[in-house]
Amino acid sequence: MPDVTAPPATMTVQEQLDLIIDDIDNSLTGKYIFTLRDLLENPTDYADTPDIGKEIDKLKTDITSYFDSKKAEASEQITKYNEDALKATRLAEKLEMVVKEKAKGMKKPFITPVFFVRREDQDEIIFVDKYDTSYEALIDELTKASVFVVDSSVPIETFRVGRWIFTGESKNRCLYIFFPVNPIGMFDVAKDQILLALDGIKLDLETPEEEEEEK
Repeated sequence: MPDVTAPPATMTVQEQLDLIIDDIDNSLTGKYIFTLRDLLENPTDYADTPDIGKEIDKLKTDITSYFDSKKAEASEQITKYNEDALKATRLAEKLEMVVKEKAKGMKKPFITPVFFVRREDQDEIIFVDKYDTSYEALIDELTKASVFVVDSSVPIETFRVGRWIFTGESKNRCLYIFFPVNPIGMFDVAKDQILLALDGIKLDLETPEEEEEEK
């Protein structure tokens, strides 16, 4: 499923995660007999490594320090993100009033469902990042061509990502507010994923040793 909070050119979560793993490896060059990437991708290669569990614990500590440092460095980026996210939220509020008024005037249902299942890859999506009076004419045309309008806006922290789907008989057309990417949001996701994966690898590599000792 595509990331619908940003244009298609934005890197995927996996691509960002790969860059972070490479950066962690660069920051820890030579400290361990393994790289983070190799340990994640080929954990069984280190099954016979002495004290592998302790080594993984040390690596986890270094990874936690890495993310703490990155978040501290991102303070200016966080301030910019908050400013841009607030602008996007205000734009969403303004355009929603226009969408609601157009739908009401044309007697088209305006709904806010719990969930709306559709083929997103077949939708036509327009991203906007500022208000322009021409968008009112665009919304007018989109509403005319729709059967009903779906408010699929979502909250993010204290902000709001504006999304409206103008459902058609053969195609859906969508109007999305471009929402900035949280500069530390990916760090939190990556940290959790990496540490969880290392916990699983540690458990798998230590289990054979414990079973051997029991024999």
